[in-house]
Amino acid sequence: MEGKFIGTRALFSFLTACTCFALGACNGSGSGRSSSDTVHAVPIVLDAGPAQIGAVNSPFVTVTLCAPGNASKCQTIDHVLVDTGSSGFRVLAGALGNGVNPTDLVAITDDNGNAVVECTQFADGYMWGTVKRADLRIGGEIASDVPIQVSGDPAYPSSLIPGACINIPGAEEDSVDQFGANAVLGVGNYIQDCGSGCTDAGSQDGSAYNICTNVTPMICEPVAVAPSAQVTNPVALFAADNNGVQIKMTTVDADGAVSGGGTLVFGIDTKSDNALGSATVFALDPDFGTLFTMYAGTPLNRSFLDTGSNAYFFPDASIPICSDQTDFFCPTSALAASAQIEGLNGSVTTVDFSVQNADAMSSADAVEPDLAGPAPAADLSAFDWGLPFFIGRRVVIGLENTSFGSVQGPADAF
Repeated sequence: MEGKFIGTRALFSFLTACTCFALGACNGSGSGRSSSDTVHAVPIVLDAGPAQIGAVNSPFVTVTLCAPGNASKCQTIDHVLVDTGSSGFRVLAGALGNGVNPTDLVAITDDNGNAVVECTQFADGYMWGTVKRADLRIGGEIASDVPIQVSGDPAYPSSLIPGACINIPGAEEDSVDQFGANAVLGVGNYIQDCGSGCTDAGSQDGSAYNICTNVTPMICEPVAVAPSAQVTNPVALFAADNNGVQIKMTTVDADGAVSGGGTLVFGIDTKSDNALGSATVFALDPDFGTLFTMYAGTPLNRSFLDTGSNAYFFPDASIPICSDQTDFFCPTSALAASAQIEGLNGSVTTVDFSVQNADAMSSADAVEPDLAGPAPAADLSAFDWGLPFFIGRRVVIGLENTSFGSVQGPADAF
């Protein structure tokens, strides 16, 4: 699968992509251990994913999920994909049941008690599930009463999915095997996953939020949802360290590795050890969370930095596509490339990277720093700076409505 959210701000805003490689899925792996000793940082692990499904370039952490206000009904969930290209926590119903069941979480409903169910759009498919409230603990940080999505909730089966959701290119991804992770932690640049894009009832078509009636036969229809009830970036609800995150990934040899790691740090300039420092800040488009990339003379104005994508994805018809791994490039020899990134504030930098033959990569490797592929046909105006971009870097993801020096978020920095 290519799985990644189509929007950071709005579910329909801009295309992100995360293409599966070799035996695995792109959306999830990780046995990262939560750290209660360091409140604002948790380890990231790159491994083969849940049940060793063969994930590649998938950064994972561990999150503890509890029924809201009930610390005795909790479950620690590993292999949670860290995704800077989306906002909000989404857990696969199939990953629950070892301390928390979907019914233990508080459903978000309308005034008549009808459940709110969301269709979450990906580049290659969709996720369908109820919107519920939960408490989340990540390391020592706590977000209480957070609207989350429970994907694949058996109370609202696939037979209820609206046509506008099904018509999204690709397949339903509501099981751990399909999605490739137990959950996804969206720590992107926005507070809600849709914001004002989902508050106008006249603009809804069933491809985002829906109300499912509690009568027989049950019907699910599009509905406008206030931001307070939308799936929410848990970082924004922390008591402190709530203005963004930093991703620090260790360096990996160009030939790849069977595993890798890093650190997810919460907060920017809120502690002595999470300072912005000398990182260059790139202001993003406030509506779409995108920046500008110039690659091979082609302007790509809907570009983005995304840990949820497991490769660089960009349009380049001159690079051969693999015969086996057809979502990736297979140059005859290692290809040295570069592109220029520019923010809306005028910050500019050149990024050098390499593209290697994906078919020649080892199936045992969970980390491939030179993995790249063609941009999806749905958006040829984007350069998706996926997980390989983050390897060996410190990348800052700044939330909307916060300031970073003279730049107003949303912003990225590195």
